[in-house]
Amino acid sequence: MRVALGRLAAVGWRVRLPRPRWFRAAVAAAACAVAAFLFGVGVGGVAAAGPGVRQVRSVPVASRTIALTFDDGPDPTYTPAILAELERYGAKATFFVIGQELVRYPAIGRAEAEAGMEIGNHGFHHLVLAGLDPTAIRSEAQPVEREITSITGNRPTLYRLPRGRASGRALRALADLGYTTVNWSIDTRDWTGRSAQAIAAQVLAEAEPGAIVLLHDGGGNRQATVQALGIVLPALQARGYRFVTVSQLLELGQPQGATA
Repeated sequence: MRVALGRLAAVGWRVRLPRPRWFRAAVAAAACAVAAFLFGVGVGGVAAAGPGVRQVRSVPVASRTIALTFDDGPDPTYTPAILAELERYGAKATFFVIGQELVRYPAIGRAEAEAGMEIGNHGFHHLVLAGLDPTAIRSEAQPVEREITSITGNRPTLYRLPRGRASGRALRALADLGYTTVNWSIDTRDWTGRSAQAIAAQVLAEAEPGAIVLLHDGGGNRQATVQALGIVLPALQARGYRFVTVSQLLELGQPQGATA
């Protein structure tokens, strides 16, 4: 039963629920409420962690503004191609980097920063933080923090949870390190081998002001993601959308899915 409820809790962003959007949101909220009541588990297996912990899924904004995020890089093949697409359309994005990959490819991290992209923390070894104690979490987060700071000159304040999962204790530890955890409102599932057309169709169907989109620039073949950007960027710009970093999005409004 616990496994079934855990799957139910994740349904709001792992499974495309039927439209309209209010129906998807209502079902997801109800599922999370049931799981949280029984097990203290929130969306994506993230437990409530108490005051001072800040989690973000989307940001209500007045303007047509959206944040694209890319996980698991930097990658020598796909990150430069994604940067080229973003620069082609004057778009900004946030890259949540894995520390061991940033150590391998620091020049690509510098290219991200020089292009005006934001770089966030995705852990040094891409470990799921649930079950780790605060000391282990610091060991996972802080080496990446140092690498990003050395490249950008700015300490990162955003953390993307591998697989979107953490315990309440882990979230508390990240908050104590000064991090906001950034989830997403649109999961493209681009890591599953979907076509560029399927990825793009989902983003175009679910895009709304303040959305945070989950994509990947590393961890496998991301050519479909690159190609999808060539569809998504001009199509949403034609609708009046502007692409910004997560931090820029946060400056524009009040985040949803956050605890203060």
